Amino acid sequence: MNDPDALPVAVIGAGPVGLAAAVQLIQRGLPVKVYEAGVGIGTNLKDWGHVRVFTPWRYCVDQASRKRLEESGWTMPKPEAFPTADELIARYL
Repeated sequence: MNDPDALPVAVIGAGPVGLAAAVQLIQRGLPVKVYEAGVGIGTNLKDWGHVRVFTPWRYCVDQASRKRLEESGWTMPKPEAFPTADELIARYL
């Protein structure tokens, strides 16, 4: 869908889930606008940056996002490792 008059889809939140949703929409040819209440991406995660998340990398990284990032030279961290919130922001978002 590439309708030049289409309004953008509003994605609320620039954390891992919001940004993954934005990539999914972009892949489908939809215009996207991401809204974040904080000062930047992953603001909520930054409050807990030192804490290790409960999910390994393989579940933290959306497949569409991974593909797009790998096209620009990004490398996936070890899939079974559990990142801290700071690592998730620095290495993925």
